[in-house]
Amino acid sequence: MKIENKNITTAKTFNDYPIMTDQDTGLSCDIKILTEIERQFQHAEDTKSKIFFMRYDIRFPEGFNHADNGAFREFQSKFMKNLSRKGLKPQYVAVREQSTEKHQHYHVALLLDGQKTQSIHNHIATAERLWDSTLGLPARENGYGLIDDCTTGREGEKQVNGVMLRPDDPEMEVKKDECFKRASYLAKTSTKGYAPKGQRELFSSRIPLEVTDPDISANL
Repeated sequence: MKIENKNITTAKTFNDYPIMTDQDTGLSCDIKILTEIERQFQHAEDTKSKIFFMRYDIRFPEGFNHADNGAFREFQSKFMKNLSRKGLKPQYVAVREQSTEKHQHYHVALLLDGQKTQSIHNHIATAERLWDSTLGLPARENGYGLIDDCTTGREGEKQVNGVMLRPDDPEMEVKKDECFKRASYLAKTSTKGYAPKGQRELFSSRIPLEVTDPDISANL
């Protein structure tokens, strides 16, 4: 079942952020996913003095049959715990995508504490090792290439992955807009809606509920 039209947008922006849409070709984004991306960006701004934004994609090797999200959930939990132990305060939004004839894959946008990191390379290497381990693959020096570091575009062009967002940077808003636009790729509606019944397509970090009203607190 495809996403209903009321849940999608082909507008050029979402709450003033640029997004990957195209009215001429019908390229649209899922509003629920865009909303979650915005929530995570806002929480990162509220809790981190500097934000390091990066992307990575996850795929299965040929011949593996994991129709559910169990392997992804296990991997993502391990990876987030690893980043948390390093004091990186990780936040993520992830989506499952799948066409009718192919195995599912996952796209992830990650927000880290920019005071503790400034490069994607160690994080990608760690993700590769943990994903291989989750799948039960024998350890191999350079891994199996199942984690895409998102430094190459769909047409083979080079693209930057790993952007530092600092409030004192005069280009902060421009960079944040570009990061949001790249994250909005997760919200594209094509290749969604094909997951087996009961399997989620959107995953994200839990944002703590802030309770300031004592009457509300008493009811939680």
